[in-house]
This record gives sequence, structure tokens and C-alpha cells, in this order.
Amino acid sequence: MKEHEDQLNNDLQNMPESETERYIRNYKKYFSEWLSAHSNCASSAIAGGSGFNVSRAEKANNRQHAKYEQFIKWREKALRAIARKIEENKPAEQKRNEEWGRLENAILESAAVIHGLNTGLESGYNKALFVSSIYGNVETYAKRGDVEMVEKAINCIRHFNETIGVVITERHKFFKLLEVAEANKERNTDNQNRENNEFPFQGGKIIQNWAENRLQILFDEKPSREIIDLLKKNAFRWSPRFGVWQRQNTNNAVFAVKKILEELKLNNA
Repeated sequence: MKEHEDQLNNDLQNMPESETERYIRNYKKYFSEWLSAHSNCASSAIAGGSGFNVSRAEKANNRQHAKYEQFIKWREKALRAIARKIEENKPAEQKRNEEWGRLENAILESAAVIHGLNTGLESGYNKALFVSSIYGNVETYAKRGDVEMVEKAINCIRHFNETIGVVITERHKFFKLLEVAEANKERNTDNQNRENNEFPFQGGKIIQNWAENRLQILFDEKPSREIIDLLKKNAFRWSPRFGVWQRQNTNNAVFAVKKILEELKLNNA
């Protein structure tokens, strides 16, 4: 009981006040159901072997395990949902600053290792992999057309180069990412006013959402587990915001959706 009391208090520490009452109520509900099921369990070592009903005891144990699993799964799901709400309710500026903080930390950690390799303080690592890691992280923002974030990242490396030691030379394609970001920003701006393309198929339709840069699949009815597994296998993820399955709008995504429709034998309407 003390262990679960501590667990509940820890869960409540960073939780918004608006969520605490419902969380406590549900925590007590699932916890009590588990304890109730646990109280019906018995062991022949304690109850005695004479006339011990093995079948009934096994059913009680299975019920107890099921209730405990329900309790654990509810708690994990509830905490994830509350964490999402906290994230969604953060001011845009705070989200932006936190996002830059994560990117900056990743850049500086890799830069520190590269500097260590350059000075002999580190060994056993492949320098190219750490340079590639920095490039890859920043390239993601360049592809989105996020000029501000790319510019900050480039300035971060230049500052490191000037004050601590050169980790990425100016000749590296890393410093061309600002141009990539600016070009993609211009393209994304054009796409904001571009009309979506829709391609119907048996049981739904494909949407090329240019403003969101997403290839989306909208089903008339909830797809089966087989279809959901196939979507996930092809990098499509459920979007509660749009009520569709989607991934980034690329040539690979178009190829993937064609393959999915062929595999499911969903002929174009």
C-alpha cells in the first residue's frame, strides 16, 4: 500500500490540477478492483492440500493477473494522455524554445566528441558518424523549411568552431543547409495555397494534403487490424487531428500507398 501511495503521489506531482481529481478516482478504482481480485486468491501451501480446488484457484489467479494488467495499462495510457495535454497547452514560444534546446544539446554533445577525437582526448569513435549525426538532425529542419532553427544550428557550430575548435569545416555541405531551408520554406509557402489532390479507392480515398505536406489515407470505416498493421509497416501513422492515416508527402509515400492498395486488392474507383 505504501509503495502505491508513493507511486500515486509521484504521478500527481507534475500533473495539472484539472486532471488530478479524475486521475485519483480512476487510480483508486483500478487499484481496488485488483486488490479485490487478489483477495480471492489462495494457495494450497497456506489453505492446505485437503479438498483444495485447484481449478477455482487457477481462475482466481488468472482474474487477479488480468485486473493487475488492466491497472497497469490504464495508468500508462492515462499518463501518456495527460502528458500530451500538457505539451499541447504549452505556449508556442515555450515549445519552440524547448525544441531548440533539444536540438542544441544533441549538436553540442556530438561536437564535444568530435573535438575530443581531434585533440586525442577521445578514441574508439568514428568521427564521420558524429558529423553525419549533426548534419542529419539539422537537415530534418531544413527539409521542413525551418529557416530559424537551421540558422541557429549553423551559428551554434560556427561559435563552437571559433571558441573551442573546428568540428565541421566551412567547406562541408552542412553550411549549405540554410539555402536548402530557405528554398523549402518558399516551396511550403506556395503549397499553403495549393488545392489538395484526392484519389478515391474502394472503401476510402487518398489525399495529398499540400499545406500539411502529408499523404493521407481516409477510410469510410475503421480499418481491420490487418490493414492497420500494413499501414504501420509502411510508416503511416494515425492522426487524431485529421482523422486519417498519414506520412510525409514524398515519392516514397506515393509508392507505398500504391503498394498497400495493390496488396489489399482495393481497386481505384
